[in-house]
Amino acid sequence: MEQAGPHRDGVGGRPRRRSWDVVLTTLLVIGTVVGVALFVVRPWSDDDEPLPSLRPGTSPDQVRSLSIDFGIVTDPETDWGAVSRNLAAAHATTVNLNAGRVEFTAFDWPEHPEAAADEGVDHLAAAVRTLHESPDGDPRQVNLIVDAFVPRWIEEDPSIAGVAADGTRSEYTASATQLAEGEVGDRLVAYVEALGERYDPTAIEVTELFLNDYSFGDDDLALFREMTGADDWPRTSTGAIDTTAPEIGQWRSEVVAGLLNRMRAALDGVDGDGGEIGLVLDVRVDWEDPAAGQPGSGQDYQVLLDSVRDLRLQLWAYVGRPVRPATDVERLTAALRDAGYDMARFVISVGLWGDGPADDAGTISPAALDGAVRSAATNGITDVNVTPYSLMTDAHWEVLRTAWSDAAPTSTSPAESPPASD
Repeated sequence: MEQAGPHRDGVGGRPRRRSWDVVLTTLLVIGTVVGVALFVVRPWSDDDEPLPSLRPGTSPDQVRSLSIDFGIVTDPETDWGAVSRNLAAAHATTVNLNAGRVEFTAFDWPEHPEAAADEGVDHLAAAVRTLHESPDGDPRQVNLIVDAFVPRWIEEDPSIAGVAADGTRSEYTASATQLAEGEVGDRLVAYVEALGERYDPTAIEVTELFLNDYSFGDDDLALFREMTGADDWPRTSTGAIDTTAPEIGQWRSEVVAGLLNRMRAALDGVDGDGGEIGLVLDVRVDWEDPAAGQPGSGQDYQVLLDSVRDLRLQLWAYVGRPVRPATDVERLTAALRDAGYDMARFVISVGLWGDGPADDAGTISPAALDGAVRSAATNGITDVNVTPYSLMTDAHWEVLRTAWSDAAPTSTSPAESPPASD
């Protein structure tokens, strides 16, 4: 998610190759799996072993989740048992695994095998075989994250990049036209569909899907004209493009909504019965007008929620970049409630990234995390997320163990956290 820099969830670093001893150990563990009724067979599995169900029959009343970076997901040294114990100790009901980008995937995607982080390795399957339930056997929801950035693709084909009003091309984001009717949008939809078909997760979360400064190329002007009926971009009195005009924000939000509707339709096709796999979009927050979203980024909350059936929005309620009081998070949830939104359609995500001298790791303090997660669960919000896993310290784990004790009646001792991958 771009608010924390171009590699929010660790996508981009090349993981180390899985050693043969780890592979053999994994196969032995898989070979001892019992309880076939808890597993489902999904197509084109690497080893034809059924994957566990990632969608418990009953959703928890209070959802508490942690998001695990792509670098950890694809690290062959990750101790998934330790991760599972940490989640259980924090009373997490749900885990979000980063599945990568369409250009850098956590498994061998048959349509684009060249994009695999490690040829022949399904990192997501390795993770979910352990994480789908707690060490005590309680079912756990598993969501998958898709990152919409395409920096490698842009390097190979700059024509797909979004273009700023001054002609500068984006390094990470595709143009609005590419998202609406180009190959980038098509591949994003196909990847979401492939993840839904292969893993059957509780939900798929799309991150880094926004339009801001880089949507003023000639192709995007043609799309703007087609979608709005306007002859040109809105202009200032000097004749320059009025990049902050509300018409542009409305148009951008409609472009994003259109792509999400295609993803929703693709997941419905996988489900076969109308949307059992959830669809979540990560969105920015306008702290001056919290209920509005950020239309200038193509993230007008009202437009998105009205346009896409059952879409849920995960709000980046980050108190470390820039530093802000945790009470601002409760002010955010109150604004959403007062605007008349269905609060069940929101997830509040608390980011651990710091800004400045918070500590050597660049994280928010445990006290700030405590205040933020407690403030997040207010005014009807029942779904709270913390991200990323790689920045969690023992002190942060202790905060969640206490603050999230309402989400589960039992606790276990936290395990030593695995190191983050480069």
